[in-house]
Amino acid sequence: MAVSFDPVVWPDDADDVVAFLTANDWPFHGTPHLDRASAAEVRVVDDDVASVWIRDAGRVVGLVRLLDLDDLADGSPVFDLRIAAAHRGRGLGRRAVDWLTTFLFTAHPVLHRIEATTRDDNAAMQAVFAACGYRQEGRFVEAWTNADGSRSDALSYAILRREHLARSAAHRA
Repeated sequence: MAVSFDPVVWPDDADDVVAFLTANDWPFHGTPHLDRASAAEVRVVDDDVASVWIRDAGRVVGLVRLLDLDDLADGSPVFDLRIAAAHRGRGLGRRAVDWLTTFLFTAHPVLHRIEATTRDDNAAMQAVFAACGYRQEGRFVEAWTNADGSRSDALSYAILRREHLARSAAHRA
């Protein structure tokens, strides 16, 4: 797998972002299917948002949005990870989370922690977090509103800079 992570260029990539978001269903997101208008409203590049394409052999297979980048000294960024349906289950989520964790801690020396949230029934994402050194910090009961109006529990995860550095050193040894 020749995976690369390439910045989304705005507004040049706007049509490609909309096409990617509307071509797939996102079962573990608040809105599992986006129409063109909704997809066009997704913030992809802004003062506090950066996004990257996940490519496999040059072909777009995913999108990562890095959010809350405007308050790194005191806050904690979060991210939105979307892997195209045809490419799920191939380890791309783990590669993406490993990449974004290293990228954020390397690019932002003041950054202390990264946070993530997923629905309690998203076992694949929970496995990705565990494999990437994130620890579960909490459960928010019925905090996630689903598209059909039902509620799910949300699980919070995080990784600290020191945890990431220790994990990286252990993998190099």
